[in-house]
Amino acid sequence: MAVEIIKEGGNGGGNAVMGFILGAVLLAVAVVGFFMWDNYKSGGAHPAPAAVHVTVKGQ
Repeated sequence: MAVEIIKEGGNGGGNAVMGFILGAVLLAVAVVGFFMWDNYKSGGAHPAPAAVHVTVKGQ
């Protein structure tokens, strides 16, 4: 004989909200990571300083 179990209340809503929140966090991390990568590949805000050339003249 089969027994049917019916839960009272909706427990599925919490999982959907948590999935939506985690999806938004994942999307935000991906966007921030892309801009950090793009900034790194383009030389960044502070590129390496130019080489210093020193000329010494004899007296």
